[in-house]
Amino acid sequence: MSEPQQRTHWQWEGYVAWEADQPVRYELVDDKDYAMGGGTAAHDRIANAWWVELPLKLRHRPCRPHGPDMKVQTGTGNGRYPDALIDCGAYVPDAYQAQAPVAVFEVLSRSTAWIDPGKQLRDYDATPGIKYYVLISQDEPRAMLYTRNDNGRLDIRDAILLEDAGASLSLPALGLSIPLEAIYGTA
Repeated sequence: MSEPQQRTHWQWEGYVAWEADQPVRYELVDDKDYAMGGGTAAHDRIANAWWVELPLKLRHRPCRPHGPDMKVQTGTGNGRYPDALIDCGAYVPDAYQAQAPVAVFEVLSRSTAWIDPGKQLRDYDATPGIKYYVLISQDEPRAMLYTRNDNGRLDIRDAILLEDAGASLSLPALGLSIPLEAIYGTA
């Protein structure tokens, strides 16, 4: 994430209208807009693997995968652009945001590794429809899977760390299992 622009204290509708006219994407975080920067080749490789794997897994299902251009309005009022997401809401062709995001996937880079698990976890936890939050390393076969628990929380105490390329991310509410080797290209 880059430095915020001058404008702060956005209302959601104003932010969405303003951002639609911008040449780059902006996340809204705590009433400030942040231009989204580019990523490394390693980040792009892992993100692209999600964009290949999710459409295959969701084929002939009511949910759709989206890439980094689909915004998520969080329960905290922030606007996030996850690297990939699964939306199980109605298909709205001209929508700028996911209708009913169920799973979000973030590729961790060295520069965002401390932001994603903190502020983003807070945002996605405050969004009850999101059942899964997945953090995946760009550098090694490692993923952290948060699943909404019986108390309705995405809690670090319930998170599962996967550190073996042979492990799979299990998303039972969606009937999906995604092998890490498919994401890291080791299959």
